[in-house]
Amino acid sequence: MSLEKIKTVTLADVSINNKGEYGIGASAVDYSDELYTYLRITDINDDGTLNKNDLKSVDDVDAKNYLLNENDVVFARTGNSTGKAYYYDKMDGELVYAGFLIKFSLDSSKINPKFMKYYVLSKDYKGWVNSMCTGSTRPNINAKMYGNMELILPPREQQDFLVNILGEIDNKIEINKMINKNLEKTLITIFNSWFINFENYDNSKGMKIDDSYGEIPVDWSVEMLEDYVDFVTGVEPGSKNYHEKPEPNDIPFLRVGDLGSRDNGVFIDPSLSKNKILKYDDIVLSLDATIGIVKMGLEGAYSTGMRKLVIKNDNINQPFLYCLVKSNRIQRIIETFATGTTILHAGKSIKHMNFVLSDKKTMDDFGKIGNPIISIILTNLKEIEYLTNLRDTLLPKLMSGEIDVSEVNCDLELKYNYMKYLFNQIHTPMSKSVV
Repeated sequence: MSLEKIKTVTLADVSINNKGEYGIGASAVDYSDELYTYLRITDINDDGTLNKNDLKSVDDVDAKNYLLNENDVVFARTGNSTGKAYYYDKMDGELVYAGFLIKFSLDSSKINPKFMKYYVLSKDYKGWVNSMCTGSTRPNINAKMYGNMELILPPREQQDFLVNILGEIDNKIEINKMINKNLEKTLITIFNSWFINFENYDNSKGMKIDDSYGEIPVDWSVEMLEDYVDFVTGVEPGSKNYHEKPEPNDIPFLRVGDLGSRDNGVFIDPSLSKNKILKYDDIVLSLDATIGIVKMGLEGAYSTGMRKLVIKNDNINQPFLYCLVKSNRIQRIIETFATGTTILHAGKSIKHMNFVLSDKKTMDDFGKIGNPIISIILTNLKEIEYLTNLRDTLLPKLMSGEIDVSEVNCDLELKYNYMKYLFNQIHTPMSKSVV
């Protein structure tokens, strides 16, 4: 592709009305199906997707005037999240954007609107945001500044190809995430049925009363979790030893924030890990800051805000433990015994975590169901990691036109496989595995 075909435009140039619009200045209220969903800065993940974990609603007579529509993109304008961006996806439902967000409605005759979805993930965009925020005690980028942001725009056919190929990768990632969500939901449903509601228990054997649980199976018992699981605390190597870009032999270092939507992982020298290492099938639980997060599919050293859960014997199994620490009862215990105001600490909750231990046959039967499910989930996480690296590595090369196969006469699947081939030639992914 010749350089003459690439042009430089501003965001305002390719937007309807050639300007951005500020969101509604209203307070968030508890989520309600009868109200519009309120899109706030905190609802936008670092990868530009919608964080659906704590959505709120907006109750304002003018809310309908601030609904996002197809081809809209919003940007965070102030605070530490300045520069966060979200490209509206109608699958996320009707969204009203808040006052700390700025909306640009893209003109589809001037740009493939989804091109912006990927542009805001690029190094060029992140570099522009950093240049705008340098030296600011409280970063702020207003609508005019966003409107003047320059875009290096490849020809339309290259934009279309970039959107198609990266969209295909994103679709594969979302399918895997949906499969994992459904598999986990199925596993937890079975767990609740067997170990919370005792629906798989032969009632003819009888029930007994426990002071803390009420009725439980007569041949089951209430036990303390720490008698069956070691809660291994992580390590703190000190922020001065963090490397934003990995040096030779470095390993990922996972902090509590990396278990959520944060996408700025760091690396450390292995000698600083003190052998506090997570393997891909380990279960980790956060007990500091954002407490109660349960994850698998992570690799690397981990911080003191987390505990690796190591099963001591075969009286319980991994699928059972995973479901147990995610259960409402254990989560309530973590919340109840947490201390602190600004930063929560819930390490003391370990001493209070109890559970109902089943007979060995029931536990083993659950393992036979749960182990294959966990295996599929972890396999899907590995593929998500690979696909994410594939997308992020190819993105700048497609943006710049360095890779241009828009005129290759083959279907999208073949082009996708070609992209994977190129990826493997230019990049060997280092596992960070936070999903």
